[in-house]
Amino acid sequence: MRYVLGIDIGSTRIAAAICRRAGQSWAEPQVVRVFESVLYVAPDETVQVGLDNLVAGVESSRMARRFLRRIGDEVPIQLGNQLYSPQALTAAAAGWVTDLVTEVEGVPPERVALTHPPGWGAYRRGLLRDALTDAGLPGTLLLPGPIAAAESHLVRERVEVGTTMVVCRLGGEHVDLAVLRRNPGTFEVIGHGESPCPQAGAAIDDLLAEHVGAEDRGSCLRAKEMLSMAPEVTIPVPGDLVRVTRPEFERLIRPLLSACLAPLSRYASVSTVLLAGGTARIPLVAALAAETLEARVMVDPDPGTAVCRGAALVARPPVEALPGSTALVPRVPSLPDHDVDDGFDAEPVPPRPPVVVTPLEPPKRRFVKGGRS
Repeated sequence: MRYVLGIDIGSTRIAAAICRRAGQSWAEPQVVRVFESVLYVAPDETVQVGLDNLVAGVESSRMARRFLRRIGDEVPIQLGNQLYSPQALTAAAAGWVTDLVTEVEGVPPERVALTHPPGWGAYRRGLLRDALTDAGLPGTLLLPGPIAAAESHLVRERVEVGTTMVVCRLGGEHVDLAVLRRNPGTFEVIGHGESPCPQAGAAIDDLLAEHVGAEDRGSCLRAKEMLSMAPEVTIPVPGDLVRVTRPEFERLIRPLLSACLAPLSRYASVSTVLLAGGTARIPLVAALAAETLEARVMVDPDPGTAVCRGAALVARPPVEALPGSTALVPRVPSLPDHDVDDGFDAEPVPPRPPVVVTPLEPPKRRFVKGGRS
């Protein structure tokens, strides 16, 4: 069955969603995989994604985290006794996820879309695009994460052309803000920034662990997620269980969230705020966003996977690639200053050898003129 694939590589989670061809149209996006954002490079240079896929006793020194946002940093990442570029590790992770989905679906995807932070310029995108080509994923669509989140929202609610909106993505370790304008074909990023307290999700886990005296930070992460729906939870601490109610939790995290959302006040002329990212599940986030900016606040039904679902939607082919179809299928967006091809390659992603990542040569001293984004 024909399908397209959207991948979002975050600092804490890697999520993948697909859109399958259903007759003369395309089905709703479906999340197919979510992994912890950890890449393991074995001594033979093969890779694995996620801790659940690793055998016991592997070397922690060969595990990489937070590699996508390192793209553009000329300092390589050392794993074991080898050096790797961040873009090579990112491409390897995308290739591994693509191969896993291909194995499950039985055929490769017809197109892959991969998201990136909203502030990336041509330099970072070029590094990633070249690495993806080297990894056997040429033609991968590179898409700003906020646009993917907005496209996911567009499935549920119409957004008029000319509308501006703020997308605030609160992830485990980063808070991205972007102002989008709805154009006839797609959304356009017209402004972006980061929160002054980027590690919102991780900071909430730390606050909760300190509050109850827990040694297991993972139990606090699970408690945080449960308190988004349940009125109270119990958290294991050495020799005991501590009960935490949602009002108690909200009083604890309110100052932190208020500081994270404070930059929204800059956008007084914007009437709509879309919240995405796993931390957006906390009900207090939407309430504080509405207090900070007198605007309509919307939260994706599954904010933690909104970006990968939106990427899968954008990866669908344009109307011209569906002969005889009367279904309304959006064109692949032509984004200003982004590497997006309006054409659609009917050939699926070609079969690829097992995913490996090639180490860098011993580093040489290099001089770079000017700044790059």
